[in-house]
Amino acid sequence: MSRYPVGIDFGTTNSMIAIFKEKGVIEVISSDSGKRFLPSVIYFKNSKEAVTGDNARSMQMLESENTISNVKRYMGSDKKFSIYGQEYTSAELATLFFKKLKGLHKDYTGDETAEAVITVPAYFDHLQREAVRASAQAAGFEVSALLNEPTAAAIYYNNIGKKENELCLVFDLGGGTLDISLIELNKDCLKVIATGGSTRIGGVDFDVAVADYLNDEFRKLHGIDLKTDPIAYQQLLFQAEKAKMELSSLNETNLVIPYITITPKGPLHFKMELNKQLFGKITEPIIQGIREITEELLRENNIKPEDISRVLPVGGASRICNVRAFVESLFGSSVSKDLNPEEAVVCGAATNAAMRKGLLGDRTFFDVTSHNMGLEDDNGMFEIIMRKNEPYPVSFTQRFTTASEDINDITVHVLQDTANSSLNVSDSPENDPEFFVSLAKFNFSVENVTEEKLIDICFDIDDSGIVTVIAKDVNSGREADFTLKATVDSDKIADIKIY
Repeated sequence: MSRYPVGIDFGTTNSMIAIFKEKGVIEVISSDSGKRFLPSVIYFKNSKEAVTGDNARSMQMLESENTISNVKRYMGSDKKFSIYGQEYTSAELATLFFKKLKGLHKDYTGDETAEAVITVPAYFDHLQREAVRASAQAAGFEVSALLNEPTAAAIYYNNIGKKENELCLVFDLGGGTLDISLIELNKDCLKVIATGGSTRIGGVDFDVAVADYLNDEFRKLHGIDLKTDPIAYQQLLFQAEKAKMELSSLNETNLVIPYITITPKGPLHFKMELNKQLFGKITEPIIQGIREITEELLRENNIKPEDISRVLPVGGASRICNVRAFVESLFGSSVSKDLNPEEAVVCGAATNAAMRKGLLGDRTFFDVTSHNMGLEDDNGMFEIIMRKNEPYPVSFTQRFTTASEDINDITVHVLQDTANSSLNVSDSPENDPEFFVSLAKFNFSVENVTEEKLIDICFDIDDSGIVTVIAKDVNSGREADFTLKATVDSDKIADIKIY
């Protein structure tokens, strides 16, 4: 068992690991480069060696085909990454990254084992959560819990401030996801009321929007599409990210890329000035999506902006100039400025790990589900069994009957709705498949009896948000337990050395 409670923020852009030490001191473990975060980038030197962090990021421009970033965005999906003739899932690549974090922990503490609380976006569906848990476990971490990122930030804020009777809104915009949670804060208790968000809105979307604009402007001048050149386009992405960060404090910035491409007439250079006004115009569609999700969450819960006591901006992308302007225009002086957006989540995870070890036993919290969960019925409609914003751990059961007396074998199709965004509302998986996530399909047999055939379907969610589905033949009492757990093929990556 590790000496210190461990918290991990596995991020789209950067990841962090922290430990909870004596007297409540939280120490964020630095990376090899001395920074308090590790860029979530993996570069494969060859089929047996991979590099993470700043060293990997520096290779992204020259060998983009061997460099993977934004892995978190693909967790729980079927996407494969082909590198040196081998295909990897996002979970397998994440396992390599977690191995690096585990190495940093061992080097700092000397502990071989590490029991960790790992944060996930509140709007992650079950498949995405499971992929994170399985990756960390395959890397050697003992995963004591998965914790929603906004909840982690609120736990840390409540721990350092000991707030009483505050209605708090956590606005968490990271590199790849948006989470917005309404949370009641009291001195020793934290209760999540509701959450909304999107797994398709994040800081990287601002980078892409700006890079695409820069590419369009260059094409208008020179008739050359830089997207056809991976190295040139990667340089645009780097410049877009640089501009995004600089415009959080400056009114304008200069973007310069010497020798961005070579033509028969000679080399071409890229130079452009970008100011806050133009940046805001380019990225306005992203801000509009954020605005709609925020306002819908408030409207659903009959809460006005002035009802919010405190707004906690969390995640590095919350510093973006027009994001900050939007939040401040909506919530005014309630926006907190005394919390480090980048470190609040990992510090909250470490605090929660200490709570789970009994070091802060006088404090409790209650989180909620972010999606409706249920089954697809015989008519192809979504039958909700467990509604979103239910506090968990929790269990719900609903009774069904077969459509015909002749049916003995049924298919249980487990679904979550509002996939990708809390704005995606539908009752029909057939008409709006993109609004649903298929968690699993199970076949279940019921006994051939003369009375009505009854099946109980139970959804059980543990304190990490992990789902178990239990099907029960009411007449016979026979049960089938379908725990929706993911695994990682660790044998495939066992021989890869990670630096």
